[in-house]
Amino acid sequence: VSYDVTKFKHPGGPVSIQLGKGRDATALFEAHHPFTSKAKLASILKKYETDYPVELLSSREEDTTKDVFDWSGETDEEQFIVELKSRVKDYFKSEAKRRGVTFQQATKATTRRWIEMIFFFGGFLLTIPFYVQGYWITIVLLPVFAWLYAAAITHDSMHFAISGDWRINSLMGYCSPWTASPLMWYHQHVIGHHAYPNIPFRDPDLAHAPAFVRLHESIRWKPLHKFQIFSVGLIWTLGAALYMTLVPLKALFAGALNRSVILMKMSSTRVIMHVLGRILTALVLWGWQWYVFRGDIARQLLFTIAPMLIHSLCFMFSTQLNHLTSENMKESKNYYVHQVLTSHSFSRDSTLVYYFTGGLNLQIEHHLFPTVNHCHLKALSPIVRELCDKYNIPYHESSSVYEAISKHFQHVTQMGKSKRKLTQGNNEKVKTS
Repeated sequence: VSYDVTKFKHPGGPVSIQLGKGRDATALFEAHHPFTSKAKLASILKKYETDYPVELLSSREEDTTKDVFDWSGETDEEQFIVELKSRVKDYFKSEAKRRGVTFQQATKATTRRWIEMIFFFGGFLLTIPFYVQGYWITIVLLPVFAWLYAAAITHDSMHFAISGDWRINSLMGYCSPWTASPLMWYHQHVIGHHAYPNIPFRDPDLAHAPAFVRLHESIRWKPLHKFQIFSVGLIWTLGAALYMTLVPLKALFAGALNRSVILMKMSSTRVIMHVLGRILTALVLWGWQWYVFRGDIARQLLFTIAPMLIHSLCFMFSTQLNHLTSENMKESKNYYVHQVLTSHSFSRDSTLVYYFTGGLNLQIEHHLFPTVNHCHLKALSPIVRELCDKYNIPYHESSSVYEAISKHFQHVTQMGKSKRKLTQGNNEKVKTS
């Protein structure tokens, strides 16, 4: 069914609804409306149904024979979804009553979370003057604070999970030039990865550098992949920097991100602004050091390179362990069950890991309810684990950081082996394409 929502005043604001323009937005729609009754949603959508041809971004969007998920509501796991939504909804109803706020506000950042976000952002701002003056300790402190506030603020804001006011979410999405371009993040993370985790040619996270790293069977094995344990090291240290600069420019040129997510149509002005923004970002992060510290080659190099590498390591540690393990390679036609199967939580009882990752260590809960602020995920975790156990749905988690890292790099090593070696070692056929 096609809808023309041009004149619809979306309660969530224009940014989120724009993400679905010209594409199959079913998964996006489900992810962002888990607590609204289907009858209410259907009555609203009915007003905007259209028989006019819809201009799609890609012919792939009209190929219904390749639907990833079964939206009929008749899958075997449907009762799991019904009970999960009901239990989580009851939790937030109770929270809303306890705090004297609306249901929507109850799912967003609490007062305590706002204080934490201000602390992380304040730490970053206070470190900048000392960084510019050349204090050596700041080449570690600055990127760490930059990551902490990016994880706590920027990530949740671009999931529309900070506030019920879309303007606040949109503004805060631009607060972390160290981490990502908001435009590319919406495409890569929201439209692609969250809607279709670990789905080949839908999830761009599977193909960041397929020539050097093979993390999924859909990537054709190449001899270079035998050494990917070393390639991963380069990606972990350079990935964030490339994602802020070269990757967005490459995506603009190709019209798609990692051949997985077609870019939305943009005006020439918007494209120029985006390109200039990437250039300005590079100059602000890596250009001024060569003027301020002229004559001091050690500071010029280290104050340019070290923060970039440290921030990238923080980013990669908090994201790459969450889906790329051997046990996360299974799929389900049920959208919610698929989110559980392809996600991996770790160190759920560690306060340190929780704050360092911005709650991303509770990845299963986050993927089930991406518009819920991370400050609530610890409370939701027992509900999710109980229901997964009740309905025999595997809940993949690691009890420690060490275990999580081990699982990830075991997967990296396994995927680096040729098809022949995998078959000999596991006595099972591995598909490649």
